[in-house]
Amino acid sequence: LAAIKAQYQSLYNNVILVDAGDHSQGTAYGSMDKGKTIIELMNAAGYDLATLGNHEFDYGMDGCINLRDWANFPYVSCNFYNESAGVRGTNVLDSYKLFTFGDEVVAFIGMTTPESFTKSTPAYFQDADGNYIYGIAGGEDGSALYADVQKAIDEAKAEGATVIIGLGHLGDDPASQPWTSEETIAQVSGLNAFIDGHSHSTVEGKEVAGKDGAAV
Repeated sequence: LAAIKAQYQSLYNNVILVDAGDHSQGTAYGSMDKGKTIIELMNAAGYDLATLGNHEFDYGMDGCINLRDWANFPYVSCNFYNESAGVRGTNVLDSYKLFTFGDEVVAFIGMTTPESFTKSTPAYFQDADGNYIYGIAGGEDGSALYADVQKAIDEAKAEGATVIIGLGHLGDDPASQPWTSEETIAQVSGLNAFIDGHSHSTVEGKEVAGKDGAAV
């Protein structure tokens, strides 16, 4: 990956290497040190940004926060938040990251699948008394996720973004409905492109219409 990034940098002025989640799990050396070696490899490869997948929670909440602290790159997620007494608080991470490329300002908006609750361990999101202290917005009909994504799009535009890219760990599997990337794209306005993770599928150049009818 480092070589590929360097090759692109020799050809183009603006190159960004991002990850759509589930990078800290899946290998023996990842499990043995709870993702530390993988983050060191990502640092060496020159990653610029990542979002959280459900497997980033496999090592507990402290393990998830460790990944962020080990990384030389930021993590973003617009729908992962602190919670107290059932009331949503501030987001744990920034919702988006801006990169300035000449006259263009590109925003990458992070999104984490609400399935993280069931595909990791719900107790990781609770305190010792079983009270939830973290949440991932989704909503039974997806509306909470869509609202967070739209809010992040609007805030990024207000900050000067001219291009908006979703960096989601949502997937396109019907089992993930109503939180799939395609459903999210269809329910928000302002996205230009979407980089997705979560599903074990390959999507090459597919277009989905946003809420405003524009192709994403």
